[in-house]
Amino acid sequence: MKFFSKAILYFVLFIAVFIVFQILINIISPLDAQSNWAWYLSRSSGILAYIFLWLTIFLGLSIRNPLLKNFVARAYSFDLHCFLGAASVFWSLIHGTSLLFDPMINFGIGDVAIPFFSHTAVVDPYYMSLGIAAFYLMAIMTVTSYLKNHLKNWLWRTLHFLNPAAFVFVVFHGLYNGTDINNNLFIGGIYLFSAFFLAIIYFTSLIAAIAGRFRSN
Repeated sequence: MKFFSKAILYFVLFIAVFIVFQILINIISPLDAQSNWAWYLSRSSGILAYIFLWLTIFLGLSIRNPLLKNFVARAYSFDLHCFLGAASVFWSLIHGTSLLFDPMINFGIGDVAIPFFSHTAVVDPYYMSLGIAAFYLMAIMTVTSYLKNHLKNWLWRTLHFLNPAAFVFVVFHGLYNGTDINNNLFIGGIYLFSAFFLAIIYFTSLIAAIAGRFRSN
């Protein structure tokens, strides 16, 4: 019963965030006359996937960060952490597959599912491949999070070192292929600031962990 209660709560939260986000993105970067629903859905779901990925990594880093852990611990739960990761994977999947329905791009399954397969001129295929690779890394991390109790601790921790790589891939994917990030100063500014802020948290957490090991020795 407790599991289903949490599942319902997270589902309601998921729908609420989606509705609010769609309203905001339509105000900030509305659908123009030349765009179609698939292109708009790909744009908005890509940004939403980034937000959930950012929150996932932020919680994972902050709970171990000496400057933030006391504040974050009040809202943190491993279930929430896993849910946010799953949400980022879901919206990443929507982000890529929605392009299959865009007649202006004419993508096939290989273009959106296989890194370095596409030779499209619509976007930079190299940075599109980084986004595809990031999706698979995110999927691995999400699945292994739910299977944490069935995995060796060292294996789980090793796999979760993929987090920084996935985030870096996503950042470059968005910078070079993101329509709204490059054409909307507000969205682009928040994107860069949030990425820089997360990098600061990552490196301060890393320095604190290294310093802690030296003190313990």
